[in-house]
Amino acid sequence: MGFRGTVVASLAVVLSMPSQAQQSTGLAVAADAMGVAGLNSIQYTGSGSVFSFGQAFEPGERWPRFVQRSYSAAINYQTPAMRLVQVRSQGEHPPRGGGAQPVAADQRTVSVVSGKFAWQEAGAQAGVQAAPNPGAVADRSLQLWTTPHGVIKAAIANAGHLDGNTVTVSINGRDVHATLNAQHLVEKVSYLSTNEVVGDYPIEIAYTDYADFGGIKFPRHIVQTEDGYPTLDIMVSEVRPNAAVSVDVPANVQQTTAPPALRVTVDKLADGVWYFGTPNAHNWAVEFADHVVVVEGIGSEARSLAVIEEIKKVIPGKPIRYVINTHAHYDHAGGLRTYVAQGATVVTHETNKPFFEKAWARPRTLAPDLLSKSPRSATFETVSDKKVLTDGTRTIEIYHMKGTSHNVANLIVYMPKEGLVFWGDGYNPPEGNDPRDFVRTPEQAIDLYRVITVRNLDVKTIAPAHGFGPKPYDDLKKAIGLLPM
Repeated sequence: MGFRGTVVASLAVVLSMPSQAQQSTGLAVAADAMGVAGLNSIQYTGSGSVFSFGQAFEPGERWPRFVQRSYSAAINYQTPAMRLVQVRSQGEHPPRGGGAQPVAADQRTVSVVSGKFAWQEAGAQAGVQAAPNPGAVADRSLQLWTTPHGVIKAAIANAGHLDGNTVTVSINGRDVHATLNAQHLVEKVSYLSTNEVVGDYPIEIAYTDYADFGGIKFPRHIVQTEDGYPTLDIMVSEVRPNAAVSVDVPANVQQTTAPPALRVTVDKLADGVWYFGTPNAHNWAVEFADHVVVVEGIGSEARSLAVIEEIKKVIPGKPIRYVINTHAHYDHAGGLRTYVAQGATVVTHETNKPFFEKAWARPRTLAPDLLSKSPRSATFETVSDKKVLTDGTRTIEIYHMKGTSHNVANLIVYMPKEGLVFWGDGYNPPEGNDPRDFVRTPEQAIDLYRVITVRNLDVKTIAPAHGFGPKPYDDLKKAIGLLPM
């Protein structure tokens, strides 16, 4: 299963713990109470709410809510394997925050892990292969083994120890803690995870309202929180112990054992302005007289390092002095610290500065990055309403997007001479010639058009953070119905 038992580091701790026999007895009592021994697989289904981690309307606020139409997990503890099918729909009315809202229709996702392989299933479309996702193996394996029966199985098989009513076992290098209630049922599972913006953060899963399903005890209410706010809240409606769960690994997934090398595309938008792209993530680099300005530290440290290498090729010999952050959503701020580690000043809305300062001061024990290995204080220049960066030849104007529903501290970036505009979210230009985005309803795209109009920006080309840009500005107008198709 790939687990290792928790190592006891000192004699004093050993002497204070129950004997191995007592621990085994305690785990056996929990296993018996829950029906673990005879359970080789399980399927359960529920519905309720799901929340988009890292996509708050305001920095530090709760995650935005979606309706969880269906949450269906199928687990084989012997393989081990798990297939999770989720269907979500819009939950914030009016839209508030990120997470790709406002969604236009129900969205179905199928995520799978089996042994050392992970992938996404595309559904029943003919000829569509599964999408390998080797980087998700560890997290999905944790998801499997932190289910109520999974964590007890893991503890029994991998020298987990019991201290009072808390079971501790190491799974994939993470210490996982399971709290037992008075009936010896798992009522909470907790462990640390990591994120590029906030570093180490806690995940807690509460299992309550147990009932008997075919001889095993299973919770009817599951609530998961991440960094203090709910990310899942479902009521379980059906449980099938020892259901037939067979998960075959597609051939193309078996051939993918590591994430593909990150390839960065480079497009020239105008003299001195370049557009750097990886799948569904883009940012700019603008050449000034004696330095470079990067627009958006999107993605991760790995992505930022790859982009910086490309910047050095197209703009050699000039340091990156500024990195502009459009907003604090984690996908848009995940690569910022990489630029800070190299001495760049972060330009962001004034609301975001205290959030970043607090988040970046948190521990990063699970995934140390460059800035944590060689600490330096971050330097900020903030935007209240408008800020201009210029060297007399090229000019960048930065505006607060007041009154938008995506994020309270959202910025839009504009170059007047070139007629170029960059935003973080709102309208993602689709692939092909049809500019309409059928995945989302147009509220936030209308917000973008309103901001551009109110600010009297003479936009010719949009080259935003997501989608398949650059595209003509008229594509946005067509997408919201202001121009004919």
